[in-house]
Amino acid sequence: MNVKFLASAVVLFVWGYLFDRFLGEMVYGSAVAAIPGQVEAPSVMWLMIGSAVSILVLLWVYEKVKGSFGAGMQGGAMFGLFTGVLMNFPMWLFFSVYMGWSYGAMWHMTLVGIVLSVVNGLLIGLVYEKVGAPKAA
Repeated sequence: MNVKFLASAVVLFVWGYLFDRFLGEMVYGSAVAAIPGQVEAPSVMWLMIGSAVSILVLLWVYEKVKGSFGAGMQGGAMFGLFTGVLMNFPMWLFFSVYMGWSYGAMWHMTLVGIVLSVVNGLLIGLVYEKVGAPKAA
């Protein structure tokens, strides 16, 4: 693992924690309330483990395809858009079909997930651009 990979992992983990802690309830609010069988207090340990693993997988994929999207924040955001659509649309659609989630909640979760993926990609692109870059004289 290189320094950019590890720095990106830390940035994404902190961003994800801050989002979940301070913005998640407000952003997901009504959509989550409409979901049957929602666990009110999920295990924090498993949330952290799941977040860490998903971040490592996302960065592993980024390492493999980053040349396709270009460098910097713009390329990272494009990577985030592609991964956001790829992951969120089918996942939440299937939750609607197989788990009985409302169609509105599915679209809410899909759109929020895509926006979060774009932000994640933007942060990855920023870190990859700034970490290890030569200092200006």
